[in-house]
Amino acid sequence: MPRIVKRYVEDICSMIQFLTAATEIDAWDDFVENHPQGSHLIYSDWLQSYHAYGFRTEIAVSKADDVIQGGFGAVIATVLGFRFYIIPYGPIGTSPDVLRECLHAAEARATAVGACMIQFTIPMGDPRCRPMFPLQDQLIPNDFRSGNAFKYVYSSPGFNWIDLAQHQTIESLIESFPSASFRRDVRSGMRKNEQFSFAVTPEEVAVAYALCQENADENGYQIRSWDAIGTVLLSLIRKDRLKLITTSSAGQLKGAGLFLKAGGYYTFVMGGTKKEKPTRHTGHFLQIKALEMAFHQGMDGYNISLGGSEGVRAFKGSFGTVAYPFERGTYHKVLRPVQFKIFRFADVRMKPYKSSIAKVLKWFRGRK
Repeated sequence: MPRIVKRYVEDICSMIQFLTAATEIDAWDDFVENHPQGSHLIYSDWLQSYHAYGFRTEIAVSKADDVIQGGFGAVIATVLGFRFYIIPYGPIGTSPDVLRECLHAAEARATAVGACMIQFTIPMGDPRCRPMFPLQDQLIPNDFRSGNAFKYVYSSPGFNWIDLAQHQTIESLIESFPSASFRRDVRSGMRKNEQFSFAVTPEEVAVAYALCQENADENGYQIRSWDAIGTVLLSLIRKDRLKLITTSSAGQLKGAGLFLKAGGYYTFVMGGTKKEKPTRHTGHFLQIKALEMAFHQGMDGYNISLGGSEGVRAFKGSFGTVAYPFERGTYHKVLRPVQFKIFRFADVRMKPYKSSIAKVLKWFRGRK
């Protein structure tokens, strides 16, 4: 790196502290949990789940009088020999100036680590959704382009929001659901799934996650393996940031749902249910229990999450959700054009073999 550029990188990064001490990282996690625009995607535990894929992670903060004002969590991903600097959510902060400072530092850091591309996702959009920043185009550096150019690290597309502020009770919320038949199904689920609990032990969590994996396999979508995510889930449960709700009957697990708390709201991450006839409406029940949690903790909303199959999206919408996608959402900048072009070329041609390659790489990492 040329001396002038190196000095510029050092000056920019000196305004931001990259965390190493456990107490500093704990303070960041507390900030994420309580900041209005916080997200579980930038908890230190969640970021560490990418280590299972050989990716590095880091957290950087901006402080005033030794108090965190903002920051970002980054994944330094290496794919096909090329390096990428990905901020899956954020930066977040207390002011536009803090966000701009973080973005400048992130770009400088990406250059310093030899990344061929940097990408970030700021939660900007409709201010009626409380966790959103109001849209501020001036925050985005001029040389960044809109679009998600790197799919190996999940970046949130927005919120699927259920507004709780206008309701005083869970019954009032149920009455607001637009379909009478759906309201009946919800109440049926509440009657038939009376045996619910929170999975907390390693054994309970592993069994509940296995049901989520079973549903993913049956419906043709992927979730992270237990080996990659298990210790992360257990850590988040110990810290009371993850609730894993389960429902059973006659000693048999019938449903499980993962709900993560950050930013003053819960987000539905994933779930799984046993398919039975007649139906127990277990999925309805799990969501109602999550909404009850949000009510009891005085939260103003709940993010049931965007995405899923057509049927899943219709199910979520029956709860009276409003979709709030991030306006222009994800931005990226190519730092090394030749490397990035080679990556894009190779990436397209390697897609049919990615699953097999991932298994081989996982096997080799396990042999070290």
